[in-house]
Amino acid sequence: MNKFLLILLLLGFFSLVIFQGVDEVLAAQAVMCMVCENFKRGNCLTGKGNCTVEYGFGCRTRNFFLFNQRNKWVHNHTELDCYSHCSPNHMYLGHLKISSQCCKDKDFCNKYQGILPKTRLN
Repeated sequence: MNKFLLILLLLGFFSLVIFQGVDEVLAAQAVMCMVCENFKRGNCLTGKGNCTVEYGFGCRTRNFFLFNQRNKWVHNHTELDCYSHCSPNHMYLGHLKISSQCCKDKDFCNKYQGILPKTRLN
């Protein structure tokens, strides 16, 4: 009887260790992303935060452009978020262009992916 209890105790211990190891591996593969509803000129103006995506998903950066009267696409704002089915693409909706980029290689990989202001060279 003592051998049976010892086997049950060892089985419970090993299953706890195995499942804890799986949770740690999955947590290590989760990625944190920056969230911002309105990112302009290198700053988050509204909706600043962060989110976590599980293995296989990624951080998304979406740049919004408006077509102006001079026949040019002008950057309007950038959105940063987590997305489950992220794929890089360009979508055109009349005078609006949305350009999406994705990353999932490290935490906050989308942090500075928005359009930054151009600096003057002297």
